[in-house]
Amino acid sequence: MFDWHLLLGILSGLISCFAIIPYIIDIIHGTTRPNIVSFSFWALLLAISIIAQISSGSSWSVILLMGDFIGTSTVVVFCLIGYGYKKYGKTELICTILAILAIVSWQVTHQPVLAIVFAVIADLMAAIPTVVKSYRDPESEFPTMWFLISFGAILSILSTTIFNLPNLLFPIYLFLINGTIGVFSLIGRAKQKSIKN
Repeated sequence: MFDWHLLLGILSGLISCFAIIPYIIDIIHGTTRPNIVSFSFWALLLAISIIAQISSGSSWSVILLMGDFIGTSTVVVFCLIGYGYKKYGKTELICTILAILAIVSWQVTHQPVLAIVFAVIADLMAAIPTVVKSYRDPESEFPTMWFLISFGAILSILSTTIFNLPNLLFPIYLFLINGTIGVFSLIGRAKQKSIKN
């Protein structure tokens, strides 16, 4: 019997994994310089969420996180070989604390959903500078990538067969944050274009 939930889950994972390709091309051409600290945090937070979701009884929506983890980790590798830069500030410190809280709260309470909640909060903190940058410097962000990940998140939400917080929180968050970055980048580009004209 054909399982459309599985198909949507696989599509969401593939889209989120391969959406990073235009970003990597920009990295290689030098038009984008990712912060290794931010991308390392994002990879760590995705790993925490994947493990927490699996331990709480995952559905096909976990495939989105796996694809996003592969794409994000690929950017980390490019940073390690010299394409990125390192900046550790207050945001990164807060993300570190929240990542530690995610792991500790999960281990102490045996509630994986707490790890996912703290991971989403930490991810949001790490994403705020990118949201601001996408509006102020829209040419530095590739809106298509953000919209593709957001679309993958929609497929992930539709793929789930278990409708609970552990299976839906991170995909819903990824839909919202990636869509926001994409929209801000487009608005910023339109604003810059109108100023030039």
